[in-house]
Amino acid sequence: MIKKWNSTFFGTLGLTLLLSFLHGAGGELLFLSAYKYPAIVENSGLALAALSILYALPVYACFRTKYWAALAFLLVLSPLGSLLFIFIGGLFFPVAEGDLGAGILGFITTGINLVSVVLGTLLGGLTNLMLHSRRMLNS
Repeated sequence: MIKKWNSTFFGTLGLTLLLSFLHGAGGELLFLSAYKYPAIVENSGLALAALSILYALPVYACFRTKYWAALAFLLVLSPLGSLLFIFIGGLFFPVAEGDLGAGILGFITTGINLVSVVLGTLLGGLTNLMLHSRRMLNS
């Protein structure tokens, strides 16, 4: 199924759009879980590492084609997906009005999410590049 999506440039862009929405949903999930359990923010390095690896896996699995430029679109579209899911999350899971801590927590979790998107994209892309160059050297 993914090979069919990656066969054209527009299919790869569609997959990029889907992944950016999934990254936004991951950021909203991070916010909601950090709002309930503050230990996530205290161990933000662990959350950053776990999200980076989680975001690197689809990049590694899906972007093995010649359309490597779509990874740049992933870095551009992921903040838009995060903003969309912050808005949707605010509609379905409202926080108390005047809760400044929730706003600061929103900034922190959005920062963690966007940094892990960048790190995950770089990690997955560099892994694919390394494996591609290894295959080219072996053949």
